[in-house]
Amino acid sequence: MINRLGLALVASVYAGSAHARVDRRDIDRDLENIVAGKGETDPVAGAAIAVYKGERLVYAGAAGCAEYGADGKTCARALTPDMKLRVASISKMALALGLKPLIDSGAVDPDADVSRYLGWTLRNPNFPDRPITVRQLMSHTSSIRDPEAYWVDAPGKIQSLFEDPNAFAAADASARREPGAWFEYSNLNYGVLAGVIEGATGERFDLYMKRALFDPLGLDAGFNWSGVSAPARASGAALHRREDGLWRVSVDDAAMRRADPASFRAADGVDRARYLSAYKPGDNPTLFSPQGGLRASVLDLGQIAKALKSADSLSAPQWRYDPASPNGKTEEDYFAAFGMGVQTVKGSGDFYRGRTIIGHPGEAYGLYSGAWLVRAEAGAGFPDDLVIAFAATGTEGAPAKGAHPSFNAIEEKLMRLAMRAAYADEAAAPAPFDEKADARSAVEAALAAAAKDGRNALFILGGNWCHDSRSLARSLTEPALAALLADNFHTVFVDVGHRDRNLWLPRRYGLGPLAGTPTILIVGPEGALKNADKVFALTSADSQPTAAITDYFRAYALRAPKGAAAVD
Repeated sequence: MINRLGLALVASVYAGSAHARVDRRDIDRDLENIVAGKGETDPVAGAAIAVYKGERLVYAGAAGCAEYGADGKTCARALTPDMKLRVASISKMALALGLKPLIDSGAVDPDADVSRYLGWTLRNPNFPDRPITVRQLMSHTSSIRDPEAYWVDAPGKIQSLFEDPNAFAAADASARREPGAWFEYSNLNYGVLAGVIEGATGERFDLYMKRALFDPLGLDAGFNWSGVSAPARASGAALHRREDGLWRVSVDDAAMRRADPASFRAADGVDRARYLSAYKPGDNPTLFSPQGGLRASVLDLGQIAKALKSADSLSAPQWRYDPASPNGKTEEDYFAAFGMGVQTVKGSGDFYRGRTIIGHPGEAYGLYSGAWLVRAEAGAGFPDDLVIAFAATGTEGAPAKGAHPSFNAIEEKLMRLAMRAAYADEAAAPAPFDEKADARSAVEAALAAAAKDGRNALFILGGNWCHDSRSLARSLTEPALAALLADNFHTVFVDVGHRDRNLWLPRRYGLGPLAGTPTILIVGPEGALKNADKVFALTSADSQPTAAITDYFRAYALRAPKGAAAVD
């Protein structure tokens, strides 16, 4: 059964929106079906998703279970979209966003030798003359590799990890492997980056992240539950794996969520509270799992992904795969481009065709997660950014690959569902722009009728591909506005394609290239254009309330509609 919190959240967001939205119960049902394993993917314990369109939350929901009982069958608590859970490697993108203010202020130089901040010398012994930089660590081009363990139990120190020769790329005669030359994803890069933060600020990593990122964003989130409020810990979700048909907790049972001090890896016998009270920043920045220990809800992840809108310096690719001269390990085309803590994906086929998608995935302990920003492309009919955050827990083995190499089958289902949720209102909107219609005959008929009865001719130039054109068409069906138009205008919808069809009409009234769609032409009975200074006023129709649209047309009305109530 779908968790109703998602619908309540959406209702609160829509209360002040420009237009009434369509029923989301079909989205709910599809989310339930994904959890139940109906289709081509196996069942999962639970899944949650949040979708933002522009700045608006348009959908938030969850299905399945946050925690199963000891029998592995009984759901003790239902999953909700505001529940905190371990989100795995999305933690790396959060770290990058937390590090950004230090880079912007000059406290950290992304191109300096990282040893400056660590307080000890870090070099790949196979390339001893090549310094390793913050930029290389963030973009996985540092030549650091994951040894068997990429963390250190307290009271150990991070330097001990680099005593293992497997922590470094070896020289290779067939390809360059020195720092900056080769991409290979490594969790340990982000343990070192946490050390950079501690060295630059003198502050423990988890405490810095709360101060620098989570508190400014208004998020009750933290690494390994550090800084997360007691109520959010108590209600947090466990991660599960499916074993022999039963759901078993893999991490974050009640004891771990409520641990005080917050959980971190330590050797037997270590007094955790005393160790933390005496901790010296830089000693062991892997304590709170900077590479994957973030606990956050999908709503929180949405806010983190939205922060990418003002972080171009992070999202700009530092590495792109070069098939002509291979320069990285793509993991079967999973990686194609990577910035400073941010992956870049290009949509293809029927999966976000041509859209640029930036963000980060996560995978750990049976969980798959994602926090993605889909860039707006107004010229292609997508004027708004989309932010999509999801988490699915309780997988049994690795899910099958999706149609796109950067997403597995369950991730792809959730991403497709998010697209449907984002554009559900548009799917239900009128589509009145007919490219096959005889626009010239319709225009001439409207002008003749206007000359005869004294009303205005109204020409709405747009296309069914255009988000705002269809939104305006939907607004025009509101009873009061429809009555206003019927009494005062002869209305014709004119398809202008991608501003490359029927352009004879705007030229007829002295207009050059169309600045956007929908374009509005209001022609009086005498044949003169009456709104020359406001023909583009409704190109953002979807973000304008019906009252504002009504006022626009009322200004050119010859008489009030008969029996029509005012629009608030």
